[in-house]
Amino acid sequence: MKKLTAVFAAVLLMVSLAVPALAENGRVIQVSGSGVVSLAADTASVQIGVETRSDNVKDAQQENANLMAAVLEAIKNAGIEEKDIMTSQFNVYGGYDYGVDSLGRETRTPYYQVNNNVTVTIHDLTLVGAVLDAAMEAGANTTYGISFSSSQANEAYQKALTRAVEDAMTKAKVLSAAAGVELGELLRMDATQSSGGYFRETYGITNSYAYSAKTADAGTSITGGDLTVTADVVLEYAIK
Repeated sequence: MKKLTAVFAAVLLMVSLAVPALAENGRVIQVSGSGVVSLAADTASVQIGVETRSDNVKDAQQENANLMAAVLEAIKNAGIEEKDIMTSQFNVYGGYDYGVDSLGRETRTPYYQVNNNVTVTIHDLTLVGAVLDAAMEAGANTTYGISFSSSQANEAYQKALTRAVEDAMTKAKVLSAAAGVELGELLRMDATQSSGGYFRETYGITNSYAYSAKTADAGTSITGGDLTVTADVVLEYAIK
């Protein structure tokens, strides 16, 4: 029992040290602040896939494997290293095509579909269009949009966080002056991060033939643009 009491007392001591003391008079002021930093995107990520279908699962898988091998080779030849290509999804499932025969009877024909997708990370944005063109020409028939990011996001967040704190401190000073009170000790400070950027669908096609007919003459043009990194903070001060 004594040992349990000692442990409980130790826990209470740790909690009391971890939680900032409230203002002695119970009067506090809480303010929020935001900081935003814009930066250029320097990395793109896109999902590229092959979808095949057959009334025989083995045929669907074999066709998919052959097409995906050609797509991967085309992506590498377009300038992407193997380490930047990662399988993100592989699904095999079956279903039925329903119809009506010449006698008006309902028919049910089984099929099997194989989906194989890879996520491609592109560090040179000038290659994005060429990579997509090469993949589609090699047999890829699905894409799931492009997301842009920056390798400098952490540095940008630190700048945004500084601006957020400065914003909150300014608000606290303005509010206390307007209320005729004096700010005391900083009791609590919380921070959150919210990064915003671009994410958009690039292709809405269902087969490589449709793609080739639309883009064979003039390659695909993709631009990254700017991203934003946002930091939000909450400060709590004692009021003297």
